[in-house]
Amino acid sequence: MAFAGCAGLATAIAVRASAPWLGLAAGVASLVATALGRRRALALAAAFATAGLWWGSVRLEALDASILTSALGRTELALVDVTGPARRSEFALRVPVRVRRFGDLVVGEPARLELPRGRAPPQGAVLELVATAMRPRPAEGDGSFDEREYLRRQGVHVVLRAGWFREIGRRDGLPGLADALRSRLERTIAPGLEGERRALVAGVVLGEEEGLSTELRDRFRASGLYHLLAVSGQNVAYVVFGALLLAWLLGVPRWAGHLAALLAVGGYVAAVGWQPSVVRAGVAGSLASLAWLAARPSDRWYFLLVGAAVLLAVNPYALLEPGFQLSFAAVGAIFLLVPRLDRRLEGYPLPRRLADVVALSLACGLATAPILWLHFGAVPVFSVVANALAAPVVAPLLGIALASAALAPVLPGAALALAWVNGWLAAWLAWCARAVGGLPHAEIASFHALGAVAAVAALAFVAVRLRAPRRRRAAALVGIAAALVVGWRTWTASSTDPAPPPTGLRVTFLDVGQGDAVLLEVSEGAILVDQGPPEGNAADQLAALGVRRLAAVVLTHPQRDHVGGAAEVLAELEVGSVLDPAIPSESSDEREALRTARRRGVRVVVTRAGQAYRLGRLRVRVLWPDGRAPPGDDPNNHAIVLLASYGSVDVLLTADAESNVTLPVRPPPVEVLKVAHHGSADAGLPELLARTRPRAAVISVGARNDYGHPAPSTLAALAEPSNLELFRTDEDGRIVIETDGDRLSVREER
Repeated sequence: MAFAGCAGLATAIAVRASAPWLGLAAGVASLVATALGRRRALALAAAFATAGLWWGSVRLEALDASILTSALGRTELALVDVTGPARRSEFALRVPVRVRRFGDLVVGEPARLELPRGRAPPQGAVLELVATAMRPRPAEGDGSFDEREYLRRQGVHVVLRAGWFREIGRRDGLPGLADALRSRLERTIAPGLEGERRALVAGVVLGEEEGLSTELRDRFRASGLYHLLAVSGQNVAYVVFGALLLAWLLGVPRWAGHLAALLAVGGYVAAVGWQPSVVRAGVAGSLASLAWLAARPSDRWYFLLVGAAVLLAVNPYALLEPGFQLSFAAVGAIFLLVPRLDRRLEGYPLPRRLADVVALSLACGLATAPILWLHFGAVPVFSVVANALAAPVVAPLLGIALASAALAPVLPGAALALAWVNGWLAAWLAWCARAVGGLPHAEIASFHALGAVAAVAALAFVAVRLRAPRRRRAAALVGIAAALVVGWRTWTASSTDPAPPPTGLRVTFLDVGQGDAVLLEVSEGAILVDQGPPEGNAADQLAALGVRRLAAVVLTHPQRDHVGGAAEVLAELEVGSVLDPAIPSESSDEREALRTARRRGVRVVVTRAGQAYRLGRLRVRVLWPDGRAPPGDDPNNHAIVLLASYGSVDVLLTADAESNVTLPVRPPPVEVLKVAHHGSADAGLPELLARTRPRAAVISVGARNDYGHPAPSTLAALAEPSNLELFRTDEDGRIVIETDGDRLSVREER
């Protein structure tokens, strides 16, 4: 019956049938089916499938309907409830809300609120604000993120953009109770811990990854440990066990303990929020207690299917989401594959607990790999190793965090001591993610690599299944070893996997021909300064480097060789902001870039000297221009000049602003100089070099260009300092400079 209901709910995504008579017919059919004999089960299954189809269609029509879309483009006073934790992007806060009122509209539907970075509104707050209603951004080009479709499947059709908010109250009723429970858990699961350790404990207990750096989240993904940041059945099992243990310690009957377990699971699910993994686990835990209370047998497949039915009944679109697919695929693999793998591993000299971890990791990895590849285009390779290293601390970390939350109100000192221990466990977990996720080729992100690994895995499976005498098995093992070597060589030879995220600052001068495009990367994000001409294919180069989002795009000045590729970059990548000097111009390339930014809802910031930005440890200061350019003046004289600093290392990015601009702004000594205007003749360059004393200079220039760049006088000036090393994109290709804030390393990538 549960399976039939799930099938009907899922079918509603493709076939809508919301007529009231269909629901009535399903109810009558179920009543008639109970009177049948041997065919009763089949008839009931058909009735449940029909009921699922009808209910799924009703829910989908409700999710697809929107009152707020009638207010698109309007700016009104709004009243909203914050329904979840805020997410921070590089330049904005994204907050899930339920809109009560928008102007004169009484709404009552979910939306996404976007605010400037700063103080985030707490979950459960009631906010008053002035907001503009806009559509979410659609996909722009193949492979780009379709925000509009993603939000539509959650019943969200409008994004509200606001510059401020005023908190005027808190939600009440059951939502308010859930908010209070979450707030208490957040305060008590890790008292005394700060920073990364606290964020990791919150990730394991609450499924909340917001406090983790982008670098660490990427390492969790690459290592195959990202599932630890989603609430799982283990969390709910600890909640149930804790309730039953407390009942035993207090000497109350076991039935009272199971009732307490039901309440505890309900409260935990409410506090964590509506996530597929936690709802599935919460349903399973509740049904297990109900089965004991009713003295009925329990069945794990039934628990799993009822959990799926609950999720699909609320939102049938959940079937299309990666979280739903990964959660249920992993549990299915635990049911089907883990027992078989356990039996296979019995003959090997592995400790029992390690064998269990290997079987579990391998089964879940095999089941979820196709889903990860489909949705994210990457599959972790060393997940078994990572999970084996992390397994000893995961359960204790979770148990200690829940114990700390229970003890904090009555024994705060004990809670602090437990949290201190948990901090070390969280540090070990972070080390596992970084150590394994930082290995070369920790993720398969190319089709050739995936094929090579699949072929080796197939050979290994055949050899393991081979029943043959010892000598033939030895020969098979030698063959497997040879296949592994060939597979690894094929992988490393054909892989186009991007470089791992930088541990410090990485400055990449893209080879875009006669033009400029400079990528600044730190673990927290990336900034692209200029985008080269259209034929420079900056967007494709960023994709090859694994860059999918940019904190900012800088349009230094409106000339084709600097902003010609900007529109494509803005169309294909997620971009936080555009920095533009607002130079009067007839440039069609700049107009198209700004038009694309507006269409995708990217904020455009008029940039002036004195402005400063921070991205992790990277600081970017605007040295020029100091005002609006007069019409008809040379755009090069008003191009954005940036000083990027990381630790004690400074990089001066001059665009096409030559020494007549850069000398008056009095730049400090720097380690890296981007030579202005592709190395054109510049009489003041020797003085600029004497002032800045760079250790490396880079000329971004096209081979055999029509302008004679770089000029002989420029090359002579750059050859004068004995400690200055010169690099050119026309001769050296892409130039990559990495620094930890002190030392520099430079490499060329042809």
